[in-house]
Amino acid sequence: MALIPRLFFALAVCVFASFGLTQAGHAFTLDDAEKAVTGGRAAQVIPALEAYAPKTETEVLRRIWILGVANARAGQPKAAVKPLAKLVAKVPANPTFRLELASALLASGQEERARYHLELVKGAGLPPEMQERVQSQIDRLETKKNWQGYFRFALVPESNAARRTQAETVNLGGLVFGLNPNAREQAANGVELGFGIAALRVVSDTARARFGVDMQARLFDGRAPDDVFVRANAALLQYGQTGRLLTTEIFATQRWLDNSSYSTSQGVGLSYGLAVGNRAGVKMGLQHEWIDYTQGSYDVRRTAASVQLSYAATAQLILQAGLRAELRSSSYTLAAGAAKGISIGGDYTFAGGLRMGLQLSYDHNAYDGIHPLFGVERTDRKTTAAVLFTNQNWQYRGFAPVLKIGVERQKSSISLNSYRNVATSIGITRSF
Repeated sequence: MALIPRLFFALAVCVFASFGLTQAGHAFTLDDAEKAVTGGRAAQVIPALEAYAPKTETEVLRRIWILGVANARAGQPKAAVKPLAKLVAKVPANPTFRLELASALLASGQEERARYHLELVKGAGLPPEMQERVQSQIDRLETKKNWQGYFRFALVPESNAARRTQAETVNLGGLVFGLNPNAREQAANGVELGFGIAALRVVSDTARARFGVDMQARLFDGRAPDDVFVRANAALLQYGQTGRLLTTEIFATQRWLDNSSYSTSQGVGLSYGLAVGNRAGVKMGLQHEWIDYTQGSYDVRRTAASVQLSYAATAQLILQAGLRAELRSSSYTLAAGAAKGISIGGDYTFAGGLRMGLQLSYDHNAYDGIHPLFGVERTDRKTTAAVLFTNQNWQYRGFAPVLKIGVERQKSSISLNSYRNVATSIGITRSF
């Protein structure tokens, strides 16, 4: 069922007609095409639309719109996606165009792309009844899935991939020692792989069970340690009205550094998300984890809480903000402590299809106990900034290119833990 009823098609016709750009007197006009589509003859008019040569920019937009809708009404949603995506790229603020594209994407099985456009259109100031339909469609996308997953591959040159200090010397009790160059900051080139898959099974009309596994790997050229992380989880998802989702999960993780086991963990988590009004969403999380650091032979109990807010400011801009905090307890006092952080960001889609995301964050991490060599408590203050670029029209078989540039800097009360890093990620990603 299309997201935009014939009433919205008629509305778009009126918008274009208001420019006074009909082509009376020609053998074939865009008025003729609109009448054919509304009269149930969409398939017959497609060849004429493809051959039509528009004379003005408004005619260009009008032809693309009618061609996309004609393909959709003719039962050819895959063919409708290309012109509609082109139209949305040219006029990203128009909710009618974006809704019709979302409808075509849904009909052609591209649900992740469709959801992205549905989330954006919530910021377009739609009438309340249409906002409810959009949210209901998003909710249905969540509950109908049997499988979900993602794949990511990227080249990752970094100025300091191992997060080592810039310092050339270290002061221990008044004695100054030089640091081995291999223990200091150095650039490294690597690849980043990410993969996740989850099976969802029906428990009831409003509940699903999810069983999933995720793997993240960062593999470098010898100047930084290889880092592999695997997480398995089992969860119960309970859906409510207006975007409500309660998730309860148990999970286990394992991490390797340079092919040696670094840590294992087990934990439980609880999260709750809901829509707030027509444009905003809130997600709250709580997690408790038991971590065994195998190389250091000590355990840590970690309890963390987080709150995330998203707000669709316009049909092109989504704003985000988050707060987080954690407490750590351990018999090894140098691992115990507390941390807190804040993040803000946004996601903006430009005319032409370019999409840019910006994320800024600050974290304060304090450790208990006096360090036996440096004689102080360790306190880290980390700031990060990252910008991400992609283009919704540059896709091949579901894979989209992604460019990410990030800057990270940490200042610590212990000089060995201070560092800075500039990272670039050039890769592809796909969700399914």
